[in-house]
Amino acid sequence: MPSDSLIELKCRNCGGQLAPEDVSPQLAAARCRHCNALFAIPVSSQASIPRPDEPLPKGFTIERGMDAVTITRRWLTPAAWLLLFFAIFWNGFMIVWHTLALGSGMWFMSVFGLIHTGVGLFLIYTVLGMFLNATTIRATPFEIVVSIGPVPWKGNKRIAADAVEQLYCKEKITRGKNGQTSTYQVEAVLRGNARETLVAGFPEAGQAVFVEQEIERHLRIRDVPVAGEHGR
Repeated sequence: MPSDSLIELKCRNCGGQLAPEDVSPQLAAARCRHCNALFAIPVSSQASIPRPDEPLPKGFTIERGMDAVTITRRWLTPAAWLLLFFAIFWNGFMIVWHTLALGSGMWFMSVFGLIHTGVGLFLIYTVLGMFLNATTIRATPFEIVVSIGPVPWKGNKRIAADAVEQLYCKEKITRGKNGQTSTYQVEAVLRGNARETLVAGFPEAGQAVFVEQEIERHLRIRDVPVAGEHGR
């Protein structure tokens, strides 16, 4: 795993030490806080510019130890309550539908409603996941493990730590009839330039960047820009 020290950047005008927040990798420029000078940064130096630390996101907890770092994200958000009320309404309507249809002997109407009943059951399962589930990312010197529960859900993952060369945040855009939505995921660059999604579904980019930051720090992976990385 790469562990080279970062190059220290200094102001070309006064020689003052630059902080990460003084530098804009996107603009390839920096402004000195000491003399207010603005100057361009060579492209070759941009890979060595550290990003400012991402703060602990709301709904996250982190446990740092000598041998492991564990990040936990609860799924419960205000959107879960809206979905709960909608699921109650939807399934209540389907119960009335089947009761009236079977009570009137119109079994074919009840059969017709089975697809909508399936949607209602899916809503209930989703609500349970949003209220009960948490995503746990645990990194040790040997492996990175992603586990989701207690409600069974896809996304569990296990990657050997020594196979990971870099982590980065990637934006995933989903387009629909009502426009587009963005979610963010942590991608792993593995040996041989293979790439694999470590954990997905973050509604905010800062959440994915925080996970990337903490795992790289624990595993002593130097943070460098990656092609396709969000925000860099």
